[in-house]
Amino acid sequence: TNQANGYSISIECCHPDSSGKFTDATEKALAELCAYLCKKFGLDPMIDIIRHYDVTGKICPKYFVDHEDAWEQFHADVDAALNDLKKKRK
Repeated sequence: TNQANGYSISIECCHPDSSGKFTDATEKALAELCAYLCKKFGLDPMIDIIRHYDVTGKICPKYFVDHEDAWEQFHADVDAALNDLKKKRK
């Protein structure tokens, strides 16, 4: 992510077509990975997960830039996955 490289972890994901939309399996795996990283590093998924776009202005990930509602839903999905992880720990 350029200037954010020193304080961030970049995750690359593939999408099957020009829409940029991830498959359901990719999006689920991404949410679970982000939840794990949030738990491990004490991050808030609602504010600490950012897009390449948020740092550089590059349209990446395309679908989440083009569909702000999907980006907001992804944050909620990560938050839910994080809550599941916390429950399993107890």
